[in-house]
Amino acid sequence: MNNQHHLETYKRVRNALLACTWLMIGYGWWSQKLLWLLAGIILVNVYAFMVTANDKRYAKQGRLRIPESGLLLVAALGGAAGTWAGMLFFRHKTKHLSFTIPVPVFFIIQMYLLFLAIRYILKWSALS
Repeated sequence: MNNQHHLETYKRVRNALLACTWLMIGYGWWSQKLLWLLAGIILVNVYAFMVTANDKRYAKQGRLRIPESGLLLVAALGGAAGTWAGMLFFRHKTKHLSFTIPVPVFFIIQMYLLFLAIRYILKWSALS
């Protein structure tokens, strides 16, 4: 598989997975079903962890890497916990300021939004 085809396949899978997870999160929010919201968040973070692991493996093998913008996009769109865990577990991108600053910031923002979402859903569930 040539490099361009490999990159296009990665982008298609990434975009499809992000769309599915955000549909799950959106449905969980709209229907006030916490399980759907959490399932979407877990899925995007497992994917982020796996992508970080794959990029580290590709780096060791000297293969075509996943673009930094792609890794940061997944982190920004809900996968900050998985990306950060992958960075620490695999010691990947830990010396790059382009990752060590935004990924923890994304994580803090996402945890705050998750707290607000859970509080909102639980509040409305209690009123129903």
